[in-house]
Amino acid sequence: MNMWQCAGWSDEVTDHPVGRTLLNRRIVMFRDANGTARTVGARCPHRGADLASGTVVDGCIECPFHGWRFDGDGQCVRVPSQPATVKIPPHARVPAFPLLERNGVLWVWMSAGEIQLGVPPSDAGGIQRGVPVPDPPATAGRNVRRIFFPPQLIAAPILRTLENAFDEAHLPFIHRKTFGADRDPLVERKHIAVDPDGGGLVAQEDPDSPWHTAPTLPRGWVGVLAAMLGLRAPVARYVRFELPCVNHVYLEYPNGTYDLFVTYLTPADDAHTWLFVSSARTRAPHALGDWIQRRVLARIFAEGSRETTLILAAGSDSPPRQVSVESDRTSLRVRQLYERWDEAPQAPRDDGGARAQRPGEAL
Repeated sequence: MNMWQCAGWSDEVTDHPVGRTLLNRRIVMFRDANGTARTVGARCPHRGADLASGTVVDGCIECPFHGWRFDGDGQCVRVPSQPATVKIPPHARVPAFPLLERNGVLWVWMSAGEIQLGVPPSDAGGIQRGVPVPDPPATAGRNVRRIFFPPQLIAAPILRTLENAFDEAHLPFIHRKTFGADRDPLVERKHIAVDPDGGGLVAQEDPDSPWHTAPTLPRGWVGVLAAMLGLRAPVARYVRFELPCVNHVYLEYPNGTYDLFVTYLTPADDAHTWLFVSSARTRAPHALGDWIQRRVLARIFAEGSRETTLILAAGSDSPPRQVSVESDRTSLRVRQLYERWDEAPQAPRDDGGARAQRPGEAL
C-alpha cells in the first residue's frame, strides 16, 4: 500500500533491533550511528536468516548467521568471511524503507522505491482535523500525560479489527470485568459527519436519537480506582476515524479535563492486525494515574483477545450477508470508507514520478 503505516513506538527502538511483520513483509527497525531510526527488510540475502534476530553493531544491523552487516540504506558493508579488500557483491543488499518519528510514533513507507507524498495521519500530539478537541487555551498550563501501550497482535484481519474498534454493543458482554461492567447494553443512535474529502468521519451521540442512555462510570475494581482519582462521568464524547486506519476516542469531564485514546491499526498479514494504542490526558496527570491506566488497558486487551475465538470460520451454513442493526451504523460507515479507499485505482502520476494525491491523504 502506498501510504504511511504505523510501525510502532519510538521508545521500542533502542540499542536492540525490533522485528515486525507488516503487510506480509518481515522488517527490522534499528538505530544507526547517529541515533536515527532506520527500517530495512529482515531477510538476509545470503541464506535468508532473520536480521531481527541479530544485533546492532556500529549503527548497522548484523546478521546472526554469518555476521554480514547492513547499513540503514540496506547495503551490505561487511562480510567477515572475506578480507575487506574483496569487493562485496552488488546484490548483497536488502530493501530499505523510509521511516519517520513523530510525537513518539514510528511511521514506515512500505513501498520500496516509491516517492513519499503527504504526511502520516494526525495523532494525539495535536488537535485533530475538524474534530472538537479542546482548543489550546483549554489545556494551557495543564500537564498532559502521554502513554504508549505495548503493541498488540490481533488474530483477525484488518477489516474485522477496524469494525470492532467502533463497535459499542460488544462492550457489556466482552469487557464485563473492566469498563463494560454493568454497562447499559442500549446504544444511542449516532450522528455521523463524514469529512468532505472522504478521509474520515466523526461520530457523536445524536441529540435527536429516539432513545438515550445516561453516561455512567464502571463498577467493580475499575470503578474503585476511578473513584480514587476523582473520575466523573464524561460530559462530552466523540469517536473519530481517519484513513487509513486511525481511531480516536475523546472523553471530556465536568472539570474540563479529558482523555484521548488514539489507536493505529496496521495489517500484519491477511489474518493478523497490529494494534498500537496510545493515550493523552489531562485527567489524573501523575504517576498513579499512569499506573492505573496501564493496568486497566492491560486487562481490556486480555478481555479483547477472547473476541477472535468466538467467530466461526465461514462455511456452508454462512448467511449470504451479515445482519446489522442501528448500533452497527458507525462501524459499517467506517468499513465503507476504508473499502472505498482501498479499492480505489492507482492514481495517475502527475509529477514525473510521485503519484497524485489519493482521496483522504494529507499533503
